[in-house]
Amino acid sequence: QIRMARVRFGSRIDADLIRMAKEKAEQNGLDGANAVIEAALRLYFANCATEVWEKTLHGGWIKKIIVRPGKVVIESIRSRKVRSRYNPQTFSDDSLTPKGWKKVWKMKQG
Repeated sequence: QIRMARVRFGSRIDADLIRMAKEKAEQNGLDGANAVIEAALRLYFANCATEVWEKTLHGGWIKKIIVRPGKVVIESIRSRKVRSRYNPQTFSDDSLTPKGWKKVWKMKQG
């Protein structure tokens, strides 16, 4: 990873966001809220040119196209369920890995 020059930057940021960034930094052993803010900005710039297109097909299928600079991913999804109430233990690494699930993406911490 290339280290870029550091510059001092002053800004007004919502107090709750700064509090959450500080808590996240502490939980992950990072060097303060700036590390979390930098990670968020890197994620934003890595994905801001991404477009996602979906089309519903017969039989309940969803065709999904993810367009990124230099890469296109095409997916066919049979069904989509979104749950807002669930047991977090059911979706943990310890629970999913033995069942054959493979983690393909997780936001980098720091």
